Amino acid sequence: MKTVVKSRKFTASLLLALALMLVMSLTAMAADDDLVYDNYDRATLSDFASSGANAAWTGGDAGKSASIDSNALKLEFGSSGWFGTGGGIDASQYKYIVIRAKGAAGGEGSAFDLNYAVGDQVKTIGKAFADLVGPSGDKVPAITKDYQNIVIDMKGNGIESGIQAFHFNFHDGASGTLWIDSISFTNNAPKEPAKDNGAATKTDEGAAAPVAEPNPKTGDTMNTSLYIALAAVSGAAALFLVFKARKANR
Repeated sequence: MKTVVKSRKFTASLLLALALMLVMSLTAMAADDDLVYDNYDRATLSDFASSGANAAWTGGDAGKSASIDSNALKLEFGSSGWFGTGGGIDASQYKYIVIRAKGAAGGEGSAFDLNYAVGDQVKTIGKAFADLVGPSGDKVPAITKDYQNIVIDMKGNGIESGIQAFHFNFHDGASGTLWIDSISFTNNAPKEPAKDNGAATKTDEGAAAPVAEPNPKTGDTMNTSLYIALAAVSGAAALFLVFKARKANR
């Protein structure tokens, strides 16, 4: 009878240990998944439910207008206009903001500030979008006429993790058109494109080499290494507990 009770205790301990390890692994993996704030895959700006957006409201005048254009947010901005969008999100586990954007002329990042809100309090970063820094500590790439993922380092720009809203504040005298395809949070920093120093990279034939668009799911290997380590520790612990349980039954 004592042997049976002891065996059951070891079995219960084994199951509890495995359950705890599974919870730890899932918690780490959850922070590795991107949090999509808004992808604008809808017909109208206010129809948040149809695209499964985490954003829940929009406001401002953008100087001229804000609308949905080909499943992207289109901001036609004029002097001193602004646009805001917010929702009840928890970005506390994320390092980077990824804004997929393009402009009508290129260089629109110097025409506005990206501010944010925590609760009802609006926070000012204090510099133009073009002067924000990415994961490498360098300035983010300039907005161009083609879509690209612009990665913003939250800690590097002093952005609090409790962020729940974005505010685009356009400068006096500035005007133009900006498209935002999506806004998301991630821990995996996409590889930043090479800086344009005024000369295109050439191939052996003399043609300009294409610049690969960064992939938001690659780049940072830290989380992959973490999962491998967790799997190794979990496996070793499970084998040890099984060995102990079998030994107790002898």
